[in-house]
Amino acid sequence: MSRHAGRIVAITGAAGGIGQAIVRRLAAEGARVAIADVADASETVELARQAGGEAAGFKVDIAQWEQMCAFAAAVQARFGDPAIAIHCAALQFMSSFDELTSERWRATHDVNVLGGFHLAKVFLPAMRAARWGRIVMVASSSFFAPPPRMTHYISSKGALFGLVRGLAAEVGEFGITVNALAPGLTRTRKAIEAVPQAHFAAVRAHQAIKRNGEPEDQAAAISFLVSDDAAFMSGQTLLVDGGEGHV
Repeated sequence: MSRHAGRIVAITGAAGGIGQAIVRRLAAEGARVAIADVADASETVELARQAGGEAAGFKVDIAQWEQMCAFAAAVQARFGDPAIAIHCAALQFMSSFDELTSERWRATHDVNVLGGFHLAKVFLPAMRAARWGRIVMVASSSFFAPPPRMTHYISSKGALFGLVRGLAAEVGEFGITVNALAPGLTRTRKAIEAVPQAHFAAVRAHQAIKRNGEPEDQAAAISFLVSDDAAFMSGQTLLVDGGEGHV
């Protein structure tokens, strides 16, 4: 039997990048996956099909509570109640603190933090009733080694660590685990276009494992975190960065 056969997954931000790799991995392992993204997720849905699984994309602004409630209802109608919820959506851009506006700060936290709160909020009741659930917030290794011009992003990812730790303490008695994944620099299409190759090389030189991270590395870690094998792990951060940092 496939590792996640029969499981229903809700994931934010999987039209591309790490989220897309997660959907492909979980679909191949038997899960049915619902994607909430402001972007078109049809490519991810097709990759899930090619992997032998099933996925569906829904256009959702995860910062809007009403839209997340509608998403939850649509997922329930299509697949049933998700037992796994993964927050992978993120707004990321470079800005010095002096240039940063309150509007851009708020937009970052609306997607990166409020979106994760909404995801957990809409799907927790069914998990609690089933007495089984997995929630994973995708954060970032940048919290542990902060680069300049990313204060807004780093603070939002730090908030996710707090959300994970606090929520884990509340829902563990119901068989629900809540954990964070902190990816290091990963060779997504967006990163390859935006990040100089010299930076990839510099990061690689500091890693214990001398290759750059791929989206599939993060998907493999997620597959473990949402499995039965991770039943005794909650409130934790899994740093997947090739050994560049240590927590």
